Amino acid sequence: MPPRPEDAPQGDLPRGGLASGRAPATSAMGHREALPWRALAAPLLVAAAVRAALAIAFSATEPLGDERAYLLLAERWRTEGAYEGIWAPGYPALIAALGGLLGDSTVSALRGLQVLLGVWIVACTGTLSMAIGGRRCGVLAAWIAALYLPLAGFSGLLYSELLHLALFLPALVLLSRWPGVSRRGSLSHVAAAGLLLGLAALVRESSALFIPILGAWVALQGSRAGAPRALPALTLLGCAAAVILPWTLRNATFHGRLVPIAISTGGSAHIGLNAYDVNYDLAGLGEDPTQAPGALRATIRGAAPEAWTPTAEGTPADRARRNVRQGVRFAVEHPLFFLRSRAVELVDLLSPLSYPVRSLRLASPGPPLGRPWARLLFAGLALAMVPTLLLLALRGWSQAAASPAHSSLLVWVCAGTLASALVNGLTRYRLPALPLLIAFAALGLVRTLARTSTAQGSEEERARRTRAAAAASACLVLLWIPSLEGVQQTLSALR
Repeated sequence: MPPRPEDAPQGDLPRGGLASGRAPATSAMGHREALPWRALAAPLLVAAAVRAALAIAFSATEPLGDERAYLLLAERWRTEGAYEGIWAPGYPALIAALGGLLGDSTVSALRGLQVLLGVWIVACTGTLSMAIGGRRCGVLAAWIAALYLPLAGFSGLLYSELLHLALFLPALVLLSRWPGVSRRGSLSHVAAAGLLLGLAALVRESSALFIPILGAWVALQGSRAGAPRALPALTLLGCAAAVILPWTLRNATFHGRLVPIAISTGGSAHIGLNAYDVNYDLAGLGEDPTQAPGALRATIRGAAPEAWTPTAEGTPADRARRNVRQGVRFAVEHPLFFLRSRAVELVDLLSPLSYPVRSLRLASPGPPLGRPWARLLFAGLALAMVPTLLLLALRGWSQAAASPAHSSLLVWVCAGTLASALVNGLTRYRLPALPLLIAFAALGLVRTLARTSTAQGSEEERARRTRAAAAASACLVLLWIPSLEGVQQTLSALR
């Protein structure tokens, strides 16, 4: 039986922009446009205020599940000089460093630091969107990111997502600007991106999947531009590997076998590649923690085979490897159930739910979320923002078809994000794609407003947009229907 979560230790396009495939943030003279910091000041201030309020609200709660485990691992690392956790070391290392400096004020300082990381993520999201759609698009994306509650809420929670995104997102910014830079600057861009991706993987082990994915994207874009295909991609991969290698060598000594980053895949396989239906966003809503509540999701999954039990013998690294093997064997032996259960994991990944909403239900936050109406308002807004953003991003992506580099970057990153549903469809796993989704949502809004305020577009164009919107809406509704039961139960629990 798997553990419960509480037990786990955008048209303002510059000339030569999207239509030419060059980065819109580069002028015709080849010089970078300066970031509109005056226009960004307001959304950054709002972002800081929203995140500070949420950090204050959640400071009144006790750490639960993974939050508590991170704190305990960091304290043991600080006091005993050894790290024995199953997760990547980046976040515990940060907590341990804060603990050595601030002692009992570690948690408060961590939440304060995460407010700053949240503001940094908003600024990077605006920069990323500016590279894709121009200044107005960048400013609008910063506003969206500042007010997007499923992201802002992590500032008050003690999870590794914000630290990971603060490293992963600048890599995306560098790659989004890379197709428009000179060949001299090309390698430095991909090298810096590789270093950041390596650091991000040391914060979240699952992020290592994006290193080969983005390396392949770089190789593909290089071949399209007539540049050497292999060198930029190999530079990215090599720099990422150089960051990870020292920790891999440490693991070889500590675990006695090759462990590139961490051994958390063993626990993920035990829960995700098994007969269980565990949805941590719905934790505590059902009687059986191994079976998430919801009649429709149970119908989609069908009858479950007998669950496999992990071995208790051997070292943690040995057990993790055996768990992965048993999970893969389970999927091969029950292919129909595996496919049906992956459909449910995909529904969970794209669900309107989020970890901040989950934490509202499991914890007892203080002001400004101390009253039930305030928690319901936050949850209702957060729930509505997820499908709204996805619909807008789809529209923005369709409007940016003349920019193959940026459009494909969204596709490749989203593909890597969706791949996580092959094991576990946690809503936390969709955060790497979130800044690009926000950038393309802003692009869609800017393009729509520009056409609405001028000529409305041709009849053929309007018909095409209508058909695309209808098709996307139909697909998303089909994916969201099975999660509505959990949404309703979540809102009921918050009353």
